[in-house]
Amino acid sequence: MIVALTPCPCLDRALEVEELRPGALHRPKVVYERAGGKGLNLARAVGRLGGEAVAVAPLGGWAGARLRRLARQERLPLLGVSGPPNRLCHILLHPGGPTELYERCPGPGGSVLRRMARVLPKGLRVLSGNLPSGVEPLEALRLLGPFAVDSSSAFAAALQAGVGLVKPNRAELAALRPGDPLEAAQGLFRETGVRILASLGEEGVVYAGPEGLLWARGPRREGNPVGSGDTLLGAFLLGLERGEPIPQALALAVAAGTANVGRGGGDVDPQEVAALIRGVEVRAWPS
Repeated sequence: MIVALTPCPCLDRALEVEELRPGALHRPKVVYERAGGKGLNLARAVGRLGGEAVAVAPLGGWAGARLRRLARQERLPLLGVSGPPNRLCHILLHPGGPTELYERCPGPGGSVLRRMARVLPKGLRVLSGNLPSGVEPLEALRLLGPFAVDSSSAFAAALQAGVGLVKPNRAELAALRPGDPLEAAQGLFRETGVRILASLGEEGVVYAGPEGLLWARGPRREGNPVGSGDTLLGAFLLGLERGEPIPQALALAVAAGTANVGRGGGDVDPQEVAALIRGVEVRAWPS
């Protein structure tokens, strides 16, 4: 079981417009409305790929009620605790590429994290998304005990605490250690012992761990990329949980992240993922 710790979920709404013109009136078509946030995207992807996952998240206000209802409708396992009113996140889909409008995570969150900690089921825990304001990252890691961390507000603390794995994107990796991404990932692992799984956009994915330094890239695709990093991490953790070798887990992760671009939010088709794996290149780099 993969437990997606989601301290800042949101109600996701994707709106499609023919073009985006500042100052103009737009009448968008609603593409979807779904229970969102990094952890929910991750849990959704794991479930679509045949794994078992549950998201643990604070829910509050009308958006929280709507979020819970949408999760129930799609049979997305969600363990909710009481929290402040949830935020709304809008994704504007237009020919120039997706434009994302995300409200800030409500705070304070210390009591929310304590409520989450009291209900956590057993499983491989992953902290997904930023922490609420007023939360000390090391304290959050102590309370929730994640194996993996995908949270820009907690990466430094996660490396200090020695968690199992962190998943930054390219910009987040550069903030942790500037320079070539492959050298940065390898250097961070050697210094901290924490596995690094870094998504580099069109340049692929790099993994640094006790198994060595690996780089992977899949077919290019355009569409709605929201949640692709969450999908990638969920698929990788699912591979680890199943005992797959790291290159195989990495290929599954890249294929799943690529498949998500066509749908968004972790809503991947397992048959499409299986087909895309054949086009994923995984290469070991000299240490």
